[in-house]
Amino acid sequence: MAKVSFNNKNQVFFTSLKSAVDKYFESTGKKKTGNIHLYTKSAILITAAFCFYAIMLAAPLPLLVRVLSSLLLGFVLACIGFNVMHDANHGSYSSRKWVNKMFGLTLNALGGNSFIWKQKHNIIHHTYTNIDGIDDDIAKSPFIRMCSTQRWVPVHRIQHIYTPVLYAFSSMIWILFQDFEKYFRKKIVDTPLSRMSRNDHMIFWTSKILYIVFYIVAPIVLTGWLPGLICFVAMHISLGLTLSIIFQLAHVVEETEFDVIGIDAKNIDNEWAIHQVRTTSNFSAGNKFISWYAGGLNYQIEHHLFPRISHVHYPAISKLVRSECAAFNLPYNHLPTLGAAVNSHFRFIRMLGRKPAL
Repeated sequence: MAKVSFNNKNQVFFTSLKSAVDKYFESTGKKKTGNIHLYTKSAILITAAFCFYAIMLAAPLPLLVRVLSSLLLGFVLACIGFNVMHDANHGSYSSRKWVNKMFGLTLNALGGNSFIWKQKHNIIHHTYTNIDGIDDDIAKSPFIRMCSTQRWVPVHRIQHIYTPVLYAFSSMIWILFQDFEKYFRKKIVDTPLSRMSRNDHMIFWTSKILYIVFYIVAPIVLTGWLPGLICFVAMHISLGLTLSIIFQLAHVVEETEFDVIGIDAKNIDNEWAIHQVRTTSNFSAGNKFISWYAGGLNYQIEHHLFPRISHVHYPAISKLVRSECAAFNLPYNHLPTLGAAVNSHFRFIRMLGRKPAL
């Protein structure tokens, strides 16, 4: 893989911003990690997930009730991913490493793998955001064209129509195929996967087997193969759509910038922090429900600049980030509502679906 480097020799923007954020925490006496509000929310979400799972398996109940419970379960699992798993795997859920490690494994309970996620998301995506050829979140696909540097094929003309269907099945594809593809290839796109210890291998296989037992085998055994399969698919439709929409609104919209890497080394003129600002967008800042549900991922600029600060602090530090961006004449991409962000995403996807001019 070709090397990508940033112009970090004179990080005036991030140095100034970090100083302002550090002063905020010093003056307020707050920890940069999670607080009682996050831990209470975690307890509510995990309890809700168990309840919806139990209803999904309750054979005497009508199938429609269990399907509705499955849809709600997928919605809650996505919320656990946004709030609990995401902070924990970034090390911002708690100041105690063992707590972060334990709650980071909620991703395994959702069917994913925390070891692969940390490299794919924490290292690759957060370092090389929106760089085609290295960021797995915009990896080349024969079905979706996510930036102008990717090859166009005729089916892309209608990608804005079928993309929601692909999003609906994205979590199933991720859990049952993509994790295994990365595991056996030992690569994320073209980046070598870090060496896994014996314990990492054991956790990978144990959690995948348990996932199949609890989410596929148990529903089929207890309710029949067709109802069990319907509930499994319904859960993933809800989970996949929710995860895809929230994550795509952060980077794949009209307001953000993209780059590309080829076979030669890539030198990006900006410092890393400026690259993060230019390739990221916020949405629905100030909407308390969306901030609560999405785990602060609607403050994606703040998250990319300070991934080891818990999302519960993003509304407060967003004022500092916006001010520093203005002082350094940098864009602060922000869409006012969820609807505006969704529209921007699908307008962008539709535009990319048009055949490029020769």
